[in-house]
Amino acid sequence: MSEKVKKRSGFFSIKRWNSQSVDEGYALSPTQAQPSPVIRPPMTRSTSIDNKTTKLPATGINDLVQCSLCLEILNTPKMLPCQHTFCLACLKVYVADLAVFSCPICNTRIQVNGPNFVDELPSNLYIDTLLHMVGMKTDKTTPNVTPPTTPASASGYQKVDLFASGIRCTSCKTMCDNSDTSFCEHCKLNFCFVCWSQHLEDLRIQVGSILKQLETAASRLDHKIEHYKDRCEHIVEQINLAAEEKINAVLESKSSLLQEMTDLQKSGDMAALALQSSLNEAKEVAKKALENKTDDSDEMKKVRTFVNLHQNTLQLLSDVSKWDAENFIFDKENFRIDSDITTPCDAESDEPLPAAAKQHNPLESESSLMQHYRSRNFLPHYVWRKTARPCGVGISPWNNHLYICDMDSHSVLVVERTQAKIVMRLSCEQMLCPVQIAFMKSLGEIYVTDKWKHCIHVFSKDGEHITSIGQKGSRLGMFRSPEGIATDNSKHHIYVVDTGNDRVQVLEPNGKCVDQFGVALRSQPKNTSSIWVMKETMCTELNAPTAVAVTNDRVIVLDSGNRRVKVYNKHDKNKIVEFGAMGQRKGQFRQPEVLAVDPMGYILVGDSGNCRIQVFKPNGQLVRVFGRLGTEPGQFGWISGIHVTKQLDVIVSDTKNHCVNFF
Repeated sequence: MSEKVKKRSGFFSIKRWNSQSVDEGYALSPTQAQPSPVIRPPMTRSTSIDNKTTKLPATGINDLVQCSLCLEILNTPKMLPCQHTFCLACLKVYVADLAVFSCPICNTRIQVNGPNFVDELPSNLYIDTLLHMVGMKTDKTTPNVTPPTTPASASGYQKVDLFASGIRCTSCKTMCDNSDTSFCEHCKLNFCFVCWSQHLEDLRIQVGSILKQLETAASRLDHKIEHYKDRCEHIVEQINLAAEEKINAVLESKSSLLQEMTDLQKSGDMAALALQSSLNEAKEVAKKALENKTDDSDEMKKVRTFVNLHQNTLQLLSDVSKWDAENFIFDKENFRIDSDITTPCDAESDEPLPAAAKQHNPLESESSLMQHYRSRNFLPHYVWRKTARPCGVGISPWNNHLYICDMDSHSVLVVERTQAKIVMRLSCEQMLCPVQIAFMKSLGEIYVTDKWKHCIHVFSKDGEHITSIGQKGSRLGMFRSPEGIATDNSKHHIYVVDTGNDRVQVLEPNGKCVDQFGVALRSQPKNTSSIWVMKETMCTELNAPTAVAVTNDRVIVLDSGNRRVKVYNKHDKNKIVEFGAMGQRKGQFRQPEVLAVDPMGYILVGDSGNCRIQVFKPNGQLVRVFGRLGTEPGQFGWISGIHVTKQLDVIVSDTKNHCVNFF
């Protein structure tokens, strides 16, 4: 509303009741009971003033009776203490709920006293009379004959300085010059010269009160500090007691676990000793049978000896194969020993979905690849049965031959795929138990992990043995029962799963270790001469890992002991995702042995204990589960090797069914 205010040079000017001078055009007498306006013609520069009484021009009357807020004729004119007049309705809107407001014309600050402040303002009888005289007011109400009192002296209103200059003292209300007043930065108020001294004295008294408050606060802080120290000391005592209790409980658990492992070791040693004794006896009997040369009358005895020896040998071979059937793993998180008999079970599996429209290339998109896995009928189109215990499998990048690790023959079989014919064998005198195989295309080398020899055998692509890398130990470049292996052709790095040391080592072709995965240095307390000191110790988050795969930017590790798959960033070694758990349901594992990665990064895990293969997206989402326990096509006894070709052919080796399946 204030934006509509216009200052017009009205034809009439209204002054205070006690004004000594009267402006031109409108004279007021303070002694008149009912003042009447004296209308004079306006003076102009070109004409002189006419002595005759003439009517006031319409434009001058309009300016005089116009509200400066709404720019309309005044309706119920109300006069502010500064004697400027506005419509009652306009003032109500303008004032609203303000406590202090400024006059829209002269900017005089006016305080609002009470909710009916605007209604109780005096009416401007002069303007009201003028409206009656010129016929601009149609109401028949009789105006109040009592002239309005001076606003400065009206009861219920704050005195307002209209045209006075200077600053009013807050204490004594005296108007003073600017130079005679002082402004208090604390109170934000103005004081005259006399009141300023008293105000300073009041402030000094308040300083004494502040000092008492500060002393009280200091005393309270001392008590709080004392209470805080007592509370901290009490908590320290509680921590020490709780730590001692936990340490004692851990030590008791440690003793119990050590005793349990001692009993297990003794039991295994006794069973092994019995087997060794039986084997030695059988060997002695076989040697005597070979050396015994008697006449023809003892032929039946020879036959009975051979039959007994053959039966005993079969039983001994079976006992030897079952001697380590119970797998022991230490669960670090739950601080216990988990034992799981290596007996496969029939777990949950998926049936293929109805085949949709065939895709020309399943690798076109992620959705087409998922549809390919979910609708594919995983029945082998060929089963190769020319090896006793096949393990790791791989396809040569040079001639597309299939390489199969044969643990019984202590060699690697090279099979020509089109004719399923063995064309070569890779072996050396030191090879005992070949487990997994990998290729370095840029160097033309083949790498085979030897679990029992604790090393890696290196062959050329022509089948010649070049060297062996590593030996048994825990230092960098050494191994304990290594299993999985993969290569990074771009950097000429070899990734070896050091199963016994719970880590993955990254090697150069010459055998130098350049990095590790799943291992970190941690400061742990160690007791030396009854003194606890902090020493850095190699700690690993892996538990008996068995397989590894490498892509452009990822390293996928099968943490078999923890029944999880862990995916790391190849560059900074940060873990991206991990998934899996112990169990027989979909997405869970029971003694997983091997894994492979297809061209789009999908992860295929050989869940050996559950006799199935599970397919996961790169983020760990389950796509498909196929396979079950059995000897029929599409069923498994123990998955020991897996490989996925660029054409999405899946090759799976089965140790207990003595075959290699081609899907």
